[in-house]
Amino acid sequence: MFIPTPFGIMLKDKRENAMLSQGELSAELGKTAQYISNIEKGKNNSPPDDADLQKLIKKLCLDSEDALKFRLLAYADRGMLPPEMFQYVMSTPAFINLLNYAMSNNIPDDYWSRMLDNIIK
Repeated sequence: MFIPTPFGIMLKDKRENAMLSQGELSAELGKTAQYISNIEKGKNNSPPDDADLQKLIKKLCLDSEDALKFRLLAYADRGMLPPEMFQYVMSTPAFINLLNYAMSNNIPDDYWSRMLDNIIK
């Protein structure tokens, strides 16, 4: 039994909201409907590459916030950060130290949300 990934769930939700079939969406990528089906069901361990992600974002008419989330979830399915985020993390030692501290101390998401709110204010 396969378990859909967050990326697969978002893909299906956005596809259905756009009232597109798996075939219509896959045609945009030059792939089969089975390819989209496999992603949505969690059968495919290889989400679309950057070029295909951009095509999907455009076809699904995702706003900038959803497009960012969509791309991040696709990279997460690969166990990766997008290249620009990876480059930033690797070039910022303080950020790496902060991540290590957070992981060692099980810092919860709500803590980061509050911290971000304070930084933005």
